[in-house]
Amino acid sequence: MTPSLKKRFWKNAQVASVGNGFVIELDGQVIRTPSKALLKVESHKIAEEIAFEWMAQKEVVDPATMPNTRMANSVIDKIMVNRQAVIDMLAEYAGSDLLCYRATTPQGLINHQNEIWNPILNWSKNSLLAPMLTTSGVMHIKQSIKSISIYQDKLEEMNPYQLAGMHDLITISGSFVISMALISNQLNVSDAWYAATVDERWQEKQWGIDDEAAEALETRRLDFEFAYKFWKNAT
Repeated sequence: MTPSLKKRFWKNAQVASVGNGFVIELDGQVIRTPSKALLKVESHKIAEEIAFEWMAQKEVVDPATMPNTRMANSVIDKIMVNRQAVIDMLAEYAGSDLLCYRATTPQGLINHQNEIWNPILNWSKNSLLAPMLTTSGVMHIKQSIKSISIYQDKLEEMNPYQLAGMHDLITISGSFVISMALISNQLNVSDAWYAATVDERWQEKQWGIDDEAAEALETRRLDFEFAYKFWKNAT
């Protein structure tokens, strides 16, 4: 969204077809990204979501209520011009995946991590042929080049909008493997989020709910669910 735009000046926001994609027009004026590029998306669903966000604005534009617009801007201004760098960066997450670093104590948490995380790693090993090593503690463990390469190949297959959704899924959850299982329909979004927050849920169970921490966790959950919806709409 253009940074200088503060007050709503348009009556209607609508999707228009242009070539092999879609743009959003505000009373006939096309939206552009912060870098002044044409905000043109390939997915009609994403275009509709963006148009809805602009129609929902009140007298003053609130960027916090426009996640689809923000994501599309990032795709066009950042991912499309740095695609390989984004792929390389995301592939690195697989090398330090949340599921591969287990608690050393207490035994109850260790058991719960094994219960929730091991089936996901087994899926990666058996279905993707990408086994992942695990360790106790935080000492770095080097994953096989083959497994990381398999995950990187999965990223290479994605379009820029899928990469944007995948970026947020991975960075919010801390797990490439959980994110891949989610978009592969091996986990639903609720189970994926639970797997990503096993440690936090354990702490809540042991020590009770901290209001500030719970609020931050809820914000992350909503962002995670939005990232998944964006990924699906980009497919």
